[in-house]
Order: sequence, then C-alpha cells, then structure tokens
Amino acid sequence: MSSDFFGKLSKSIKEGEPVIICEFPLQERYRILQYICQCCSNLGTKCYLWNLGQEIIKQVEYFNNRGVCFQDFEGYTSTPVQELKDYFRILKFWDNYQGGGVLIIENLHPWISANVPQETQFFLLSEWVKSNLLNLSFTKCASAPIKCAIVLGSQVDLHPELAAQVPLLTQELPDTSEILIALNEEAEEILPPKFSKMDTLCIARSAVGLYVSDFIKGLKLINFHDDDSSEEIAKKLLQYKIKLLNKIYEIEFIPPPSVPLGGLELMQEAFKKFKRLFSPLAKAYKLRVPKGIMLVGPPGTGKSHSAKVCSQILGVPLILVDWGNFRSYGNEAERRLKKLLKLADRLNEVVIYFDDFDKGFAGDDDLARRLAGQLLTWMQERTSDVIVIASVNRMEWLPPELTRAGRFDYLYKVDLPNYGERHSIFKLHGARFDERFCSGDPYTEEEWRRLLKETNRCVGAEIQTIIERAAATTFCQMFPEDITVPTHGELPPLEISVAMLLEERRQINPLAIREADRVESMRNKADLQALPSSKKDDSIYAIAHVDIFGE
Repeated sequence: MSSDFFGKLSKSIKEGEPVIICEFPLQERYRILQYICQCCSNLGTKCYLWNLGQEIIKQVEYFNNRGVCFQDFEGYTSTPVQELKDYFRILKFWDNYQGGGVLIIENLHPWISANVPQETQFFLLSEWVKSNLLNLSFTKCASAPIKCAIVLGSQVDLHPELAAQVPLLTQELPDTSEILIALNEEAEEILPPKFSKMDTLCIARSAVGLYVSDFIKGLKLINFHDDDSSEEIAKKLLQYKIKLLNKIYEIEFIPPPSVPLGGLELMQEAFKKFKRLFSPLAKAYKLRVPKGIMLVGPPGTGKSHSAKVCSQILGVPLILVDWGNFRSYGNEAERRLKKLLKLADRLNEVVIYFDDFDKGFAGDDDLARRLAGQLLTWMQERTSDVIVIASVNRMEWLPPELTRAGRFDYLYKVDLPNYGERHSIFKLHGARFDERFCSGDPYTEEEWRRLLKETNRCVGAEIQTIIERAAATTFCQMFPEDITVPTHGELPPLEISVAMLLEERRQINPLAIREADRVESMRNKADLQALPSSKKDDSIYAIAHVDIFGE
C-alpha cells in the first residue's frame, strides 16, 4: 500500500470530505479495505461497504487475528427494482442517512467516466449517478460527525464535472521503502528467520514494479527452501515478476540480456558513456542520462538488436513495446501508455524500447497525436533515469516536435552493414552451428572477399537467414535419413561451406535491392539528421583495401 496514498486518504476523511474517489488495482482491494477499516477504528467511527453485486450494506471491521470481517447492517433494506436508477438507490439512502461513518461504494466508475456511451438509458443513468454524487459532495460540514462516501474502483477516467468538485486519489506503484515495510509485516510467515535487514532489502528491490499484494502472493507461490539465500529468492521473485508484468502490460520485459553485436562501434561507445551517467558522481554534477535515443534506418539493419545491446551495456532491464499496437487499443490506448510510463518511472533505471515507432503515426490521426503528446510531456517532465529508445524506418512520418532537442537527444543512423560488419555478422551467426567459427577463421581471405561481395546490400537479418538455411541444408546432406542420436562418442561436426552460403544467397532477394528506391530514401533522410552509428570500414575486407592493380 502506498503510504502517500493512505496518508492522503486518512487526511481527507479527517477533514470531513463527504465524497472521495479512489483508483486502485483490483488485486489491492483487500488491503485497501483493511486500511480504511483501521482508519475508521482510529477515528472512532463505523465503516460500511456496498457494491452492485450484493446490493446490500455490510458493516466492515478489521481484527488482527481474523482480518477483515463483514456483518449485516440492518439500517438498509433492499427493495424490488422498478427502474434502472433503483440499482443505485444507495446514493439517495446515504444522502438522507442521519448517522455517521464511512461508506465504501464499489462498481460506480463506468457511470462516472468522461467517456460514457451516448446510448440513451446508460447516459441518463450516468447523469443521475453523477448528480447524486455532486449533491453528496456539497454536504461538507466540519461540526457534524464524520460522514464520508469513498468510491472505489480501477481504471478511473473521471468526468470533468466530478473532477472539479471531488478529490481523486490514485494508488501508485510502491517504492522500495514501501515494499520493505510490507515485507517486514509478513516476514515471520514467509521468509526464513535467519534473514538480516540487508537480505530483506535485496528481496524488496527485486519486487519494484509490483503492487504489494502481487509481491506477497509471488513470495508465497515461488518454490524456495529455508537454506536459500536472499539472492536466490530475489532471482526467483524476479522471474515471477517478469511473467506477471508481461501479462498485465502486454509487453516483453526482460532482464539485461547477453547478446553479441557485430559493428555499430560508435553507438556502442555512446552507450558506455551513458552508463557512466547512472553513477552517483555524475548525479553530484547534476548530469542526467539522455531522455531519448532514436535509431533510424531500413528494416533488418539491427535496430531492435541494438536496443538489447544498450540494455546489456547499461546493465539495466529492457521493456520491449510495439508502438504501433497502441493504436489498436482505441480509447484504451492513452490509459495503457500512461500505466506503462508509470511502471517505467517506478523501475527507474530501465530502457524502454518502442519498436516501429513511425508506424504509429502513419495515419496522422487524432489518436496518434494524443499518444505523441502524452509521451513527449512525460519525456520532458520525468525525473527518473529511464532511457527511451525508438526505432524508425521513415522519419517523414514523425511529427517534427518529436525530433527536436530535449526529446530525442541522440539520433543514430543504423545503416546497411559495410564489409567489415558483414564479416563480423557472418562469424557471430556462423558460430551457432559451425565450431570452426569459434576457434578461428574457416575461410581464406579470397573466399571471404567473394562471400562479402555477393552479400553486398544484405542487412543483418538477411545474413542470419542465409546462415540458418545453409546450416539446415548442410545437415540434411550429412544425414539424408533420420538416425538415432548416438549415446556415446561425439557427433560429426557441421561444417558450412562458402559454396553453400552463396547458394542460399542466390535464393534471397535482399530488401535493399528489391525495394531500392524506398530503402535509399530512408538512408538519405537518415543521413540528413542522424549521427553515424558505425566507424569508417577499416577492415582488410574494405573496398579501399582492395588492390585493383593486382600488386
């Protein structure tokens, strides 16, 4: 439970606010009921609960040995429903109720939203609910006993009329200190007694990005033993967190990966510089990590892979997001983006990567502009150490304000790989299948020159495909029929020949040749605005090193 959230809620109740609207995740419902009950107990007033499912009022109390308990409240009786607004007669009842207390009301949020469907009955019912809440909000009286209605629900999109009159409190993701408090409360039942304060802090840090209820549930679900160290428990909890975040946010959240990268030395050097900016010394000099990095270039040149390398160099987690998918969420898009950015802020040191960033703006519609505005505002105002990386194919699709200084501070052109980079990419992917690439160089310089010349204008993704297909074809030639995997002895090595690679190359028509006009347009526009990500090719295979006179 966020201490700030609960502190504001307690203060609002004490100050006599007649109506308070609270936004919270459903998994935190029990904990919020517990805290409201405790608050009411401290204030010497009663706590009640009503929701649309039961249509009755329950008196709610919290006991340390029994938890949250419910009792029937005789002062409110359910009557037959004559018309739709009778489902919410609780609002009229509470307005006329002469007693005091705190009434928790659930399931009202669809009717107090800013985007209520214009269907006649739903719209009229929404107006009736909003009017009654506004009437309740005008009954504040400092001298009277506490009488407060707390409207609970998730995904609040409050109507402007209510937003101007009724306080809205939102439960944010807890920070490490708040998780640590919750962990200490539950430690005796969950953790081995041997753990020190540093051990519990290690576990709490691994849970950042989760709500307390999810964190406690995760600890109870993961399989750990009394002799496990805090680091081992933290690793298991991290795996639980990754699965849960991927499911809730529909993203790909991964810890710092371990991936090789061939070429793009200038961009890698920049990432290493950014890593220094995470240090306390850099912060003492008021230095900050860049707000955003944009990778511009044709498809398949390694932009997504570069984001993983950045995460690896910085040693921070990576959040992979398909920006174009946000448009498919329709009216939910802005809420989902806001929720995702809040997660990134709470995780703090993290890389968030928006793939195919330009495709979200291809339609130039109102939704795309709103999403861009929301992202830009967050990038401008945020104080967390989140690095935003976005990949772009066509810069002309982007709104001009996206690429100005202060938003995306660095623009890098990720171009078609040069001869030296293609040589590195061949060796990296070849080592997955042919051990000769790991221990040395299986081809002569002449063979390499021929292979690199034939794969001119091939991007990294196409080279990877050539190698994978050549490895598969080589395997099928070695073993024309299925045989049993030998239990003793070593398997014969799989050796990929230059001839096989060239054959597979002939069966592929590279995008840079197939769509030459479009690809050259992308490259030329990137040249005008972006920094080079690769050094000048100084390998022995560079064209400049070819002796055309045969000397």
